[in-house]
Amino acid sequence: MENIYKEYFAFMKKAKSVYISSVDENTKPEISYSPCVVDDEKKVYILVSELSKRTSSLVQGRNVSLMFIEPEDQCEELYVRIRLIFECSTKQIERKTEKWNELIPVFLEKFGDIINILKSLSDFKLFCFSPVSGSYVKGFGKAYTIEGKTLDQISHVNFSANQKM
Repeated sequence: MENIYKEYFAFMKKAKSVYISSVDENTKPEISYSPCVVDDEKKVYILVSELSKRTSSLVQGRNVSLMFIEPEDQCEELYVRIRLIFECSTKQIERKTEKWNELIPVFLEKFGDIINILKSLSDFKLFCFSPVSGSYVKGFGKAYTIEGKTLDQISHVNFSANQKM
């Protein structure tokens, strides 16, 4: 399973954006996406405006689900697009902190000059998502659960007849 671990982590690190599923204050589901940065501890960072509908639930620290998914134009079969899904805790990174100052140059390197504009706008917030558990699907019969403190406990999902995922 070490190969699966390396594979899903490389897939995650290569991603330019992530889909974010959350709930608002009335537990109404919301889905969005954002450009992202992934660090070596598998934490996912996004820089988003507080004017965005989803941001209020993130400020409140609500847990989210994240999905990294293979681009449609790069997959062989739409039914088996490679996807990595994590349940995550959420934390806001405050401006003028060491972590903010460490991450903004990473965003700048990955996304270019737009970050200089966004970081200057007071409504833009930086969030960190820390994965707790997840799943990695890379084809029919190739689904894996991801668990453990460092997300390195990988198990192949096996189904018997009539069992559903």
